[in-house]
Amino acid sequence: MSRGSRDDDRADSFDRTPDRQVRDRPHTRPDDAAARGLTLPRGEDREAVAFQGREYLLNGSETRSLATVGAFRVVSLDDLSDDGRGRDPRDGDWRTLGAQGLVTHDTLTDRHGTHHVVALTREAKDLLDAHAAARPDGRQQTYYAEVVKPRELAHDSRLYAAFKKEAERIEDAGGRVTRIVLDHELKRDYQTFLNREDRPADSDLDRDRQAFADAHDLTVVRGHLELPDVRIEYETEDGRIEYRDVELVTEHYSRGQLGGKSRAGFACYRAAGSRRGAGGRKGGTPFDPRNLERL
Repeated sequence: MSRGSRDDDRADSFDRTPDRQVRDRPHTRPDDAAARGLTLPRGEDREAVAFQGREYLLNGSETRSLATVGAFRVVSLDDLSDDGRGRDPRDGDWRTLGAQGLVTHDTLTDRHGTHHVVALTREAKDLLDAHAAARPDGRQQTYYAEVVKPRELAHDSRLYAAFKKEAERIEDAGGRVTRIVLDHELKRDYQTFLNREDRPADSDLDRDRQAFADAHDLTVVRGHLELPDVRIEYETEDGRIEYRDVELVTEHYSRGQLGGKSRAGFACYRAAGSRRGAGGRKGGTPFDPRNLERL
């Protein structure tokens, strides 16, 4: 596997190729990627799903909602509203899923008002895991439950918005998103690699760090392993599996941090007008789903 846009110039030139032959397939919904392979209802009508002594009623929209929230751990309803869902957890899918004990919601407040975010319950995660068909290549979609880092909620709840923008670029180039990988999964794999039982006693950390980076198509910048907020795995129009790594930059990023992400080839997004890392411009809000811009 190779990373599709470690070199932004390559990705952009591919996007602009005038005689590109795009595979004859429809664009997929941004909220459908995480539900790929689930053996849960996918149609318009609700169907009964028996699981662990309970019966749940789900339709295709609610299956996609669960899978999307689970893949990103927490999502702002502002961002999901563009996919035909409301911003109020008491309406539509969210009311039905909440009543069944499958999602929980929290609120964030800023000078623009109150914003609702949703996360899966443990029961919902177990339901998705139990109905995830095994992939021949072993690259399963990971699902998460509950908010574990409340202090990072404002940042993490916006990752889906950045994903949607980059996924659209991938689709426009003829690709198809197949899996979403959060930094938590990459960090877990890195720690597992460092703490492996067969690691030599005299193993060198720098050498191991580089070995992990090489094996996972990542970059080490000044001795630091650069990990993206979100890794988008996708299939190119000619059938190759590639990656697009995405970072959601906040006003707290130092110039050095931003430089490391850029050198690693990440597609970096920020709230338009963020003060730090945004050219000194003011304004914007991290909760405006239409106000993210690509650096």
